[in-house]
Amino acid sequence: METGEPAIGDLELVVSGCIVVGVDGSRDADAALRWAAGEAWLRRDRLEAILAWTPDDCPREVLDRAYAPGPHTIEETALALLRECVQRTQDPRRPVPVTERAVYADAVEALLSAGAGADMIVVGYRGTSRLRRYLVGSVSAACLHQATRPVVVVRADGRSAEDGRSAEDGRSAEDGRSAEDDRSAEDDRSAEDDRSGRPVLVGVDGSAASLAALRWAAEQAALHAAPLRVVHAWQPPLLPTGHRAARDRAALEQSAHAVLDDSVSKGLVDEGLADVTLDTRLALGGPARSLLAEAADARLLVLGARGQGGFAGLLLGSVAHQCVHHARCPVAVIPDPIR
Repeated sequence: METGEPAIGDLELVVSGCIVVGVDGSRDADAALRWAAGEAWLRRDRLEAILAWTPDDCPREVLDRAYAPGPHTIEETALALLRECVQRTQDPRRPVPVTERAVYADAVEALLSAGAGADMIVVGYRGTSRLRRYLVGSVSAACLHQATRPVVVVRADGRSAEDGRSAEDGRSAEDGRSAEDDRSAEDDRSAEDDRSGRPVLVGVDGSAASLAALRWAAEQAALHAAPLRVVHAWQPPLLPTGHRAARDRAALEQSAHAVLDDSVSKGLVDEGLADVTLDTRLALGGPARSLLAEAADARLLVLGARGQGGFAGLLLGSVAHQCVHHARCPVAVIPDPIR
């Protein structure tokens, strides 16, 4: 089922591209939908919201509603939930054209197919599907591994990986807050982010993948009128104390500075990025720990799909895994090359 046209009311928009976002009724998916709508408004993109289901893997809320008393089918329930999610996450001050698609398909396949030519694919960190929620092969992880377009993973309320939906819902109930109150608070936080000057953060190591991530991050910073923070992590080898160890450490630090400077000079050659405020930082420590520390005040963390040296194996290795699971800001993984 598909509904929606690339226009809102009598307001005609010149649409330049498309952002695909996965929807399942979860708080993380709502946060992803809200984030994607904000990006679509800034980019003048169309938003394509997709809710996918199969008999073996269906969003929890769709199942709960479909088996409740009354004349309705899973198809009708899925489309109704999708429309509700779009309506409750839209900002009337920033209208965007939305195409709503409730499809009988595997969620990952549906998102990858729709997102093959999109500007990006946006997904919530954790959904409501009983199968996807507990298996390693989650929708977000599968999209990160398989997509040929940038993938952004968004978490509601800046929660850590250990925080579950039930815990959040429980706190809301104990505090006497409704889901609508929580969504209003998220809208307020999003608006505050736009005014706060929080940076776009990107990790570089001199590889082609990290340079692609740097360019994409710089475009995001320009789009949001935000500072761009570029970080390169390095670690000195374990050497015995003495003058030689100090000299080796100094040489390695100088080499790390050279990688950082060279990455910036190669990655930021577009004259359109001249007005972006640049903040370059050399971080002493492991790449994941360094990036997570720097991301504490970031609006977005951007990583290349594959790296070398300090950021080796970002997509398939432990660095991306740790950043996606523990960063409180949205995390974007940029494939190389972007096709």
